[in-house]
Amino acid sequence: KGPLHTIQAFAAQPHGALWMVGEGPLLADAKALADQLQLGERIHFLGSRSQADVAELMRGVRVFVQHSMVAADGDSEGNPVAVMEAQLSGLPVVATRHAGIPEVVLDGSTGFLVEEGDVKGMTAAIERLLLDPPLCSQLGEAGQTRVAAAFTLEHHLRALSGFLEQTYATATAGRDG
Repeated sequence: KGPLHTIQAFAAQPHGALWMVGEGPLLADAKALADQLQLGERIHFLGSRSQADVAELMRGVRVFVQHSMVAADGDSEGNPVAVMEAQLSGLPVVATRHAGIPEVVLDGSTGFLVEEGDVKGMTAAIERLLLDPPLCSQLGEAGQTRVAAAFTLEHHLRALSGFLEQTYATATAGRDG
């Protein structure tokens, strides 16, 4: 993830507050950057939180932002679980075109996508959503509908079951004759 890029993008526009959940090797750098950018009360580092706490926090915000990037060692995120959870909560998402995120977030329909490292693009997307509550609602509802229809555990189990049934049918078809 790119929390430093998220902070830079947020700081470049004057609206709202940024709540950052989690801990990790970049936390000290993130706090130092927030101090350097004089974000003061506009940014809150909430530390590690339970899944229930995160769900509650999501009910209190307007936009979910995640700047994901390929790490220097080549590490990349896989399935964007936090992004899906945000959309299931009815939040529009501002994220990067990284790993599986573009499969979940449809640019302009359920949120906004920018290229990895595009701080200016992320700033514009954040500001656009913070200034347009009806657009937030529209994108959030579309994301919630999309994730509930295509990315839930039930959906994946149905797809896996269908695949296994088809594989079994193909494997046994030659044995009947």
